[in-house]
Amino acid sequence: MEEYLIVKQQKKIPFIIGALLLLIALGYSIKVVLLSNEIPARYLKPILISKISSPNILKGIGTIEPTQKELLSAPLKGNITALTIREGQIIKKGQVLAKLVNYELEQEIHTANYEQLNLESQVAIDKSNLAIKLSQAKVDLSKAQMALQQQLLELNANNVLMEQGIISAIRFKQSEMLYKQSELEVNAKKEELNLFKGAFNQQLIALNNKMSIAKNKLNYLNKRQEQLTLKSSFDGIVSQHLAKLGQAVTQGQPLFELIETDNLLAKIQVPQYSSNQLVIGQHADIITPSGTIKAKVEYIDTVIRDGAINVFLNIETPPPWLRSSQAIEAHIYSEESITVQNIKKPSDFDSHSQWKVYEITPSSKAILTHINYKSIEQYTLSLDEPLKGNYVLLIPADYATENNFDLKGAF
Repeated sequence: MEEYLIVKQQKKIPFIIGALLLLIALGYSIKVVLLSNEIPARYLKPILISKISSPNILKGIGTIEPTQKELLSAPLKGNITALTIREGQIIKKGQVLAKLVNYELEQEIHTANYEQLNLESQVAIDKSNLAIKLSQAKVDLSKAQMALQQQLLELNANNVLMEQGIISAIRFKQSEMLYKQSELEVNAKKEELNLFKGAFNQQLIALNNKMSIAKNKLNYLNKRQEQLTLKSSFDGIVSQHLAKLGQAVTQGQPLFELIETDNLLAKIQVPQYSSNQLVIGQHADIITPSGTIKAKVEYIDTVIRDGAINVFLNIETPPPWLRSSQAIEAHIYSEESITVQNIKKPSDFDSHSQWKVYEITPSSKAILTHINYKSIEQYTLSLDEPLKGNYVLLIPADYATENNFDLKGAF
């Protein structure tokens, strides 16, 4: 009887084990069915992450600034007789901007012209008189030298006659004295001529200096008059126009402000936390409604003002339409690149107000993340933070009740 019971119990064991296995399988099936009922199968299809590397762009706003400004003032007091420009007008180098007249200066120029002509005549007369005196001194020296030669001949003849006893020794002494007197006179004339030559040269220098002074005075007055015609010293634009036709102005009174347009730079404000990403020489794009302009970082002002720092960009080739004080946007390209992760939008994306991102691990587990996303194109979403994996699930928030679950068999 006992043996029968043992055999009977042994026969029940396989049935019990089978029942337990059946219950386990049934429970797992129920769990999968429940999970499938909770999250529709279309949301359990993994979405491939596309990774795109792009330069890190620092964005800022600012204005176009000139490298050169010029405040044109009245060089002398006078009256404005002509105005050829208006405020905001583009100007070229050498272009006439305005003309002034100074009647006192005109009178000074007229007087200086008269004085110069009068002085030229007087100097010509003085030089002529000096030349006559020099010529007369040379003639006097020549006469004295001729007389000396005659006295020498007479002295030699009297010496012969004295030796022959024809004339007395007294007569010879008289001839000798006359010769020495003529010799002294020649030496005196030579010295007089040399002294006169020195004085002649000095007087010529003095006369030439008088002429130079008169010419310099007239040139100075003429240049001052030329300054009354105001011209631009560079290509640019008239930023301020403070003059009126017929206006009486004083010396130094501001008339125009000019801005050079050939050499412009961009002054940009960027957030202060971007300062460690900026390097001199970095490439940049200046964005304007009229087009994009290439530039480079020239100077970084690290002084923080209202939470921002100033960056100055050198414009490589300023276009003709670029203007000073123009508002702009700038993109500065950092040497460090950033990786953007994008995923494809579900077809019913607009049907749900909020979606949750699950990261899929290599072991096929879906783990809930707190990553946000933004729509960048019609069919593309960009993730705000990078993920290590290559696949994600995008599940409507209404179904995303689990922090993680197993996806084996869902691929």
